[in-house]
Amino acid sequence: MADRTEQSPSAEELRLFEERIARNLRERPLAVEPAAHRAEVGSLVGRVGEASFYELLAVGPGASAQEIHDAYERLARLVHPSHAAGLGLAGKEGVLKLLFERATEGYLTLSHPERRKHYDREMGVRLWSGEATAAARNEEGQQVARRYYAKAKILAASEEYHLGIELLRQAVRMDPRPEYYALLGQLFAKNPLWLRHAAESLDRAIELGAADPAIAAARESVREQMAVDASHDEPPPREGKRRFFGRG
Repeated sequence: MADRTEQSPSAEELRLFEERIARNLRERPLAVEPAAHRAEVGSLVGRVGEASFYELLAVGPGASAQEIHDAYERLARLVHPSHAAGLGLAGKEGVLKLLFERATEGYLTLSHPERRKHYDREMGVRLWSGEATAAARNEEGQQVARRYYAKAKILAASEEYHLGIELLRQAVRMDPRPEYYALLGQLFAKNPLWLRHAAESLDRAIELGAADPAIAAARESVREQMAVDASHDEPPPREGKRRFFGRG
């Protein structure tokens, strides 16, 4: 079978990598101040879809196999899902799972000589100056967004809405397509507390050209529910006001 430019880890591979890094962390806990840890993870989330694998792992295009291995170990230890509670992400482990999967994908690509050659060719000669071409970066972001969208659909079918939402948030940031926003809006609508986000996402899907009547119907349903909720939140009129209007 031909090598792929990027080696997406299977669910089993991810499980094995997660278990190995978890053992590593138990033997040698992460020595990073909580504030610095949160800041670094936040920075990674903000650029995960745009950064090349070299940028994500913080190595140069000429990095050796050992340097890539060491860089992956550092990154994987930093973004391991077990840190969720300490980072204030309890219940939102999907953010760290996303980063961990992307880091592992980068490692599997760059640690394999043939896949790395293909990746370097696709990224372009400017990679060697530490700067990927805009077209290559854009294409990579679109590929990642497509994978996140596909996974989000599977998660939605399994009623695992929170992780699906996290993936779609990244997908629309990297590649704002109407179908991504439509699914994001539909998943937001599953939680009554997220109706405003649902309406905004469905509005955006329609603005971007979504033509499926079901999307417009979903938006209308969300807005109707928001109106009902708003009416329930209105405080009852004060007694003095009732007497005043009653005299009219």
